[in-house]
Parts: sequence; C-alpha cells; structure tokens
Amino acid sequence: MHRWSPPSQMIPITSLDNNSTSDTQRMRLRCCKVIIFALILLVLISFSIVYTLQKESLFNEEYKRKQQDEFHQRQQLLFDTYTQDISSTFLQITGNNHTDEKFLRHIQSKTLMILRDLEVKRKKDVLLFLYERNLIQNNRLNLYGADLNNVELACPHNFHRFNIKGVLWSNAKFINCHLTSATFDYTYLINARFINSTLRAASFIEAKLDHSYFLQTIIMNNNFHGASLIQADFLQADVVQGNHFSNADLYQAKLTNGQLEGKQVSTIKNHYFHARFPNGSFGSLTPEENLIINGNAEMECFLNEQTTWTTIDPNTVLSAEKFENITNENVTMNVINWGNCSFAISGKTRVYQDIVLLSYSILIDTHNAAISFMGFASCDKSYFQIHMYRSDNILHESIIYRKIEKVIEPYNEKSMDPYGGPRHLLRAHTRRIQIDFGVETPEDYIKCHFDNITLTIDQMKTL
Repeated sequence: MHRWSPPSQMIPITSLDNNSTSDTQRMRLRCCKVIIFALILLVLISFSIVYTLQKESLFNEEYKRKQQDEFHQRQQLLFDTYTQDISSTFLQITGNNHTDEKFLRHIQSKTLMILRDLEVKRKKDVLLFLYERNLIQNNRLNLYGADLNNVELACPHNFHRFNIKGVLWSNAKFINCHLTSATFDYTYLINARFINSTLRAASFIEAKLDHSYFLQTIIMNNNFHGASLIQADFLQADVVQGNHFSNADLYQAKLTNGQLEGKQVSTIKNHYFHARFPNGSFGSLTPEENLIINGNAEMECFLNEQTTWTTIDPNTVLSAEKFENITNENVTMNVINWGNCSFAISGKTRVYQDIVLLSYSILIDTHNAAISFMGFASCDKSYFQIHMYRSDNILHESIIYRKIEKVIEPYNEKSMDPYGGPRHLLRAHTRRIQIDFGVETPEDYIKCHFDNITLTIDQMKTL
C-alpha cells in the first residue's frame, strides 16, 4: 500500500523575470555604446588638437621663414643702398682729387647709422667694403663708438694701416689677419681672438683686451700703452717681442718667462715701464724723479722768462732772482744748497703748474700710488697746496702743506723753511694734479722766495 503524495507544482515564470534580464543586457549595450562613442569622440578631439597644433606649427615655421626672408631682404637692401651711396660719394671725392671733409662726414654718419641696424655678418661686409675703398686707413674715417660686437673677420688680404679707434668689439675674432701699423686705440676688445695672424707695429693704446687669446700669432713692436690685458693668454703666440707695455695691466695674464723677456731665436726686449705684471708687481719706477718741471727756478733764471709755471692773476708776475742778490734776515743764502736762482713773488701772487698722471693710471687705480711732496719758502705766510682731479676734471681731493719744524739736512740754514708732509695714497681715477704756491698776505711789498719744489710718486706697498 503506497502512501499518497501530492504532485509537485512548477513555479511559473512571470514577465517580470524576462524584463530583468532584458534590462541588464540593455544596460551593458548602452555602456558599450557610451564607451565606443567616448573613444570615437576622444580620437576625433585628439586628431583635431594634433591637426591644429601641426597646422599652427607649420604656420609658425612658414611665418618665421617668411620673416627671416624679409629680414635678409631688408638687410640686403640696406647694405646695397649703403654701398651705392658710399660708392657715389667716393667717386665725387676721387673726382675732386682731394679729400673733402664734408664727404667724409657724410660717409661717417651713414656708416654709424647702418651699423646700428645690420646683423653681424653684414657688419663684417661693411668693414671689408670700407677697407677696399681705402676709407678706414690712416684715420680718415672716425667710427668711434660703433657696435661691432661678435664680428668675425677672416681677412682676404693684408690689413695694412687698418684704423678702428674706439669701437665696441667684444668677442672679436681675427683669422689670417696681418694687421701691420693698425690702430685699435681705446677699442673695447674684451675676449678677442687672434688666430694665425700678425700684429706688427700696431697701436692698442688704452684698449681693453681682457681675456683675449693669441693663437699662432706674431706680436712684435706694438704699442700697448695703458692697455688692459687682464687674464689675456699669450702662451700659444708664436712671437712676443719688442712690445711697449708701459702702464699696461697684465695682471694674471698668461705668458712664459721667455715671452716676458722677449726671447725667441734672438732677444728683443719688451718694455714694462709702470706696467703691472701677472703676479701683481709693477715695472720699473723712478721714485726719485721729480714730476714738477722746473721746481728750482733754474729755467727762469737763464731764460729770463716765465716757463712752466702760470700765475692765477695775469697782472702778477713770477720772477727768478740770483742768489748773489738774495738775503734773508741779513744772511746771504747758500748757493750750494739752492742752485743759481730762486723764485721770487710778492704778496697776492699765486702760481700753479699742472701735472698729468696718465702714465701712472694702473698704479693709481689699483691703489698702489703714493706721492711725496717737499718745498722750501722764506716767508712765514708762504703756502703750498695740491689739488687732485679725476679724468673728468672733477676735484676730489686737496692737501695743504705746512711748515716742517724739524731740521732737514743739508738745508739746516735759516734762509728757507721746509714745507711738506707724509706720503699720501692717491685715490683711484686721479689723472691730474695741480700744485700751487704763494703768500697768504695782502701786502704787496712783501717778497718771498721759493725753491727746490719736488713731487715724486712711488709704489705704496714698498713704503
């Protein structure tokens, strides 16, 4: 007998179940579509950006190329116009068979103007053009202040008497240039390069040649007076002989001992009067040399006229008297100590003399120059005074020298009293000294005598 069990019932599938599956599929499909759309959009945007950038880059390159072409065309037009103008002017000079200053001033003005606008390569072409027309030889054309920075000059021929004073030419490069009797005075040649060239009998007075380099170059019989050659490199120069480095600054310059002494196969000495050597020491100084011309009245005595001294008041006179006619406090002055004559001036008279110190500029500007003064006068109201001026004539220091009470041998007689003071360090940039003397009294009848006035200069650190 079997137990009865009810039949199993099937769970019915409703429409809700079918809708759930369909929604999931639709969601997936929708996401895929969104992703695909986003990718397509991203590709389109990327393409658009890349295309735009490439187009802009091509446009910029084309624009730059056109700009460069227009620039070169303008440069060529400027140069062609300049050369045609100068050639026409030059023909007028040649036709007149003489140098007309008006024409030269016109050429100078045109050249200075065109050099402001031309690129470096064209500036070189201007120099070659001027040289070929014989316009920058022998100082015919003044290009002072012209901008030639970074111009490289490969010389097609000998640049004999090439004259380029006072230009700005830093980073200059001279290749295969034979610069004989050339002039570079006051030129700014910082970091210049002289390669396989010749500098012979050229002038570099007060030129700036710091950090310059001389490679396989002959340097002979040139004038470097007052030039700055700080850290210049001569080590690879072929010859360094017979040059005048007086008052030049060679501080930390690179030279062999043989080059300093002018030795090669033979020896032609270089001159270093007042120059600063690479180690900081100075060339030959003569501390006993009197910078005052005729400080002892001997020239006035024999020429019977006023020479190197000038009176402030043209109505007053500086005269000289022989010692045989001079007495002081009823004592005849000792001719052995004072020479033949002495200056004689009356009250209110003041005389002066200017002393130029350009040949000591390196010594002065490196704070190494000291001056010493000594003078003698017969009156208590006498005075000596020194004024120191810069290169622009601005007074920046004065010293009044008083009577020295101690006895100075051999001037131990009472006929004249010494005036002076301790050595004095000159300020940098001092270029001129004015020394004057006179009598601080209003009485015209008082006559005073002055003699043996000396001013010397020496290196301060040797004191």
